Amino acid sequence: MKRSLLLTMACMLTGITLFAQRSFYGRPIRLGFKVDPVFVNTLRPLENGLEKDGSGFGVNYGLMADIQFSDTRGAFATGLEVAHASSSILIKDASKGLYSGSDNQQYKLKLQYLQIPLSVKLKTNDINGLRWWGQFGTYMGALIGSRLDYTSGAKSEDNVNAMKKTNKVNMGLLVGAGGEYRLAEKTDLYFGLGFENGFTDITRNKDWNDDKVALNRWALRLGVFF
Repeated sequence: MKRSLLLTMACMLTGITLFAQRSFYGRPIRLGFKVDPVFVNTLRPLENGLEKDGSGFGVNYGLMADIQFSDTRGAFATGLEVAHASSSILIKDASKGLYSGSDNQQYKLKLQYLQIPLSVKLKTNDINGLRWWGQFGTYMGALIGSRLDYTSGAKSEDNVNAMKKTNKVNMGLLVGAGGEYRLAEKTDLYFGLGFENGFTDITRNKDWNDDKVALNRWALRLGVFF
């Protein structure tokens, strides 16, 4: 599944690049680059005996693409980005967790995804070079890195490879709002605030025995369209 998702992402990026200087069924395409500081990463357990144990920082960076429709006030927003996330959970049930036997197990996951956002972005009219936008859609990511720090009773270890203990796919709801400011004729500063509400179980139940643990993230949206 991971290879198929990576191939889909690569094909999508190639298609966007080929059409970047043209149009998509008569609609112009805008390309840009972004760096999104993620100031909240939260592993959200959905079962008793597990608790959130702090939030870590992260970053998303990569290519943005807006396929315009409805004159210039709407677009299909997509792209290709690398997403870094870091967050912790506390497992108080001794029968659960990767290293069961202790009722106070602390796990910190450091995750990397190759991710595609898919959303609809609606914009206001231009007012002195400034336009406001709202965004709603989804995202899907393929796991490209997973490391684990843990403490379980007397056991403790850092930077353990956890690729086989982590779900290879992450999907969820994407919402956001912000603005674009015209810097030049074909250059816009892009900024805003975004929320990613994960639907996927990050930890694999056959290894963790922990039911569902989702990943939620809040990020600043910062970039430039050309």
